[in-house]
Amino acid sequence: MPRIQFTTPDGASGALELDAERMSLGRADDNQLIIVDESVSSHHGEVSFDGSSWTLTDLGSTNGTKVGGSRVETVALAPGASFQLGNVKCVFVGDGEEAAESAPTMTVSTPSASGYGAHPYDRSLRQGFGPKAKEKSSGGGLLTLLGIVALLACGAAVYFASQMGAS
Repeated sequence: MPRIQFTTPDGASGALELDAERMSLGRADDNQLIIVDESVSSHHGEVSFDGSSWTLTDLGSTNGTKVGGSRVETVALAPGASFQLGNVKCVFVGDGEEAAESAPTMTVSTPSASGYGAHPYDRSLRQGFGPKAKEKSSGGGLLTLLGIVALLACGAAVYFASQMGAS
């Protein structure tokens, strides 16, 4: 089964089994592939299989995905391909193969001249994460304001009543 072997800057290592056609990759617990390192974004990227090849797509991560020290948006993964997620070193291992010492040639898509993210990512492909829905207010603020106004009215009534009695 294909997998991504990784080593964090502090020396921790592991392997992520690629057992689905589309998997989210990042530091957060709601990803299918999790690498716990501060340099990896919560939802760093997505690994996908089109039936013949694997691709890693960066989802606009903070520290980026790099190949040969250069930041990239996508990486076509081939057995032995080396890349970095933030500061975490990774190697793609294909079916029945061990990680090679040297990485073969791979196709890399770099950011366009107009800047990173010039080609928007199709967010309909994202699964399992996204903006959280804001809970609706129960109207407690209005009720609190009404209570304060009522207390002020009672206080004013007591004050004026005591002023009338003193005269």
